[in-house]
Amino acid sequence: MSLTKEKAQKNIKYYGLINLISGITFLVPIISIFYKYTGLSTFEIILISNIMTFWMWIFELPTSVLGDTFGRKKSLMTSVICNFLCTLFILFMPNLVWFCIAAVFQALYYSFWSGTWQAFLEENLSQVWEKEKFWRLFGKFTFYWEFPAIITPVMASIILKFAPEMWYTILAILDCVSAFALVFLTYQLTETYHIKEKIQSFKHAIQLNIDTGKSAIKEVFWDKDVRNFLIYRALSYHVAFFDVLLLPILSEKGMIDWVSWFITTIFAVWSMFASKYAYKRWEKYGYNHAWAWSTIWEAICLIVAWICFKSWIFLAILYFIFSVFNWIIQPAWNHELVYRTKWKSIATSRSIIISFVALYMTFMKWILSYIQPNLALIIIWVIMIVANIIFAKKMLSKRSD
Repeated sequence: MSLTKEKAQKNIKYYGLINLISGITFLVPIISIFYKYTGLSTFEIILISNIMTFWMWIFELPTSVLGDTFGRKKSLMTSVICNFLCTLFILFMPNLVWFCIAAVFQALYYSFWSGTWQAFLEENLSQVWEKEKFWRLFGKFTFYWEFPAIITPVMASIILKFAPEMWYTILAILDCVSAFALVFLTYQLTETYHIKEKIQSFKHAIQLNIDTGKSAIKEVFWDKDVRNFLIYRALSYHVAFFDVLLLPILSEKGMIDWVSWFITTIFAVWSMFASKYAYKRWEKYGYNHAWAWSTIWEAICLIVAWICFKSWIFLAILYFIFSVFNWIIQPAWNHELVYRTKWKSIATSRSIIISFVALYMTFMKWILSYIQPNLALIIIWVIMIVANIIFAKKMLSKRSD
């Protein structure tokens, strides 16, 4: 067995553990409840979320270019270090200003990771001649990432109930420990990406990054199918508005705060099995079919949520259904993204599309933050339905599997 193949097999084994550890977050599942306790308004909660998505838009392209030009491992290590710093800020400086700063580092975490980690996995599977297993492994690793969410919200709720004075500090410390473990595990990965052009100087590095970015932008926006894909990916998405405000909405409507663990745990269970076994629907009907029809069902969930907005129990049940379709969509659209961006600068090309979606999310959440949540659901529903009327047929006609 070649040395490169051994390195690739080692990386693939670590990938599962890294995905598992990255899903261990104690404070995140109920952070919006904490925001309410600190006196943050709905507008300020959306502001923090928007800062993260805005900076994701700013960072997506340059961070992925660095992954394509300087190596995958350097990009992934930078990602997890930023995540660790984010948890430290949340632990030691729990106020609006530092929540916003932490959101910037969280954006760096996601930006350095997105695109690069998929490219890294594909390349390692190619080294062991198992690239066709990518989508099964993608679902498996997503399952690992969701699995801790069965346990961590329960632990968070127990701490919230029995340590009311210290719960925030305890949960924030646990998140720091998890983030540090993620840094340690990512450090164990071995670089297998062969940079095609040797960096000769700082000036040459800058020029190489600019050339890589320009090439990827051209490849994305000159391809009609990719343009349609990009627009549909943005407009058919629910912009995570429901996700961000769900717990505060349920709390305002009478949900006892410690019940939040039960809600988030059920979400996790639904999401885990949706992401792991959704491939059966993909393989039967096609990825684009699963994606398009799931967005339509999500839109239906949103309009029903508007109709029955007064009942927190009904809203929670409805979100369970909504989350299943969401985790059918996530791997399905990702497959379509990989299928349509098989160019040399794959991390950069994919991040251009992700950054476009992040910009749209930022703009929409900012607009919706000025509107009553129940009315915002109608606006999202209208946009999703119109997007499907215009673009779904085009998406369904381009079968990628």
